[in-house]
Amino acid sequence: MARRAGPSVRSRRLAHVLRKQRIAAGLTAAELARAIGMSASKVSRFESGESGIYLDDLEKLLDFYRLSKKRRVELLDIARHAEERGWLRLSNANLPEDWQTWVDFEDEANALLNYEPLVVPGLLQTPEYTRAIIDATGQLSPREVDSLVSARMARQGLLDKEEPVHLHAIIEETALTRPVGPGGALERQLRHLVDAASRPHITIQVMPHDVGLHPGLNGPFAILEYGSEASLVLLEHKTVNLFMDEEDQLAVYSSAWDQLVSKAREPDDSIKFVQALMG
Repeated sequence: MARRAGPSVRSRRLAHVLRKQRIAAGLTAAELARAIGMSASKVSRFESGESGIYLDDLEKLLDFYRLSKKRRVELLDIARHAEERGWLRLSNANLPEDWQTWVDFEDEANALLNYEPLVVPGLLQTPEYTRAIIDATGQLSPREVDSLVSARMARQGLLDKEEPVHLHAIIEETALTRPVGPGGALERQLRHLVDAASRPHITIQVMPHDVGLHPGLNGPFAILEYGSEASLVLLEHKTVNLFMDEEDQLAVYSSAWDQLVSKAREPDDSIKFVQALMG
């Protein structure tokens, strides 16, 4: 049996939400503890994911924060299953609010390792590229498309924080030659990649088409790294998001990533390749 890689993904999600709720309320951990009759150390432990939270304590917090019935049901369900490893979320991936779990995990990460075989990674997309991809892959109203584009652009703020996440993206060569959007959209997207790669916390590699078989052929994936905390892996599809946190699963994807890095063009050569595509 694989050893558990730190707190489960559900425990980490619940801890993040509760911490955000307290901060939004303008309270320190000590102030919250006094308000609900709980010790400050206890608040600190469940907000860090160091320990679980009893359902009656969670109910007390949910009452204090006056969360909606829908939100209460969601968080209580997470707490009931907090010891389970991995997390398969069946959701409507077309709606921005369904990205919130992943966005929150991204926000606390030190590094994001993203392999994409078909499209430019979301954190590196231009608005018109994003719109074209969403239009082509979803069945959405113009208002929903606008909302989703705005959500993805807001997500890119991770790269502009005072201490931004380090993004390392590996993109298949064919993804950079597929016609996308109105005239000039692809060239503008390629130029955006070149500009992004000039930033010290962004690394871009291009996987050559003629490299042959490699570990990325199973599809796109992302690894989130947290320094001293365990990493997470995300597999994202139209209506299913799978978060993985078992040590043996993390090892498989870490090994696959290392092999992809070794097979892809070096960063400098990758950017020269992108520039050549721009003509």
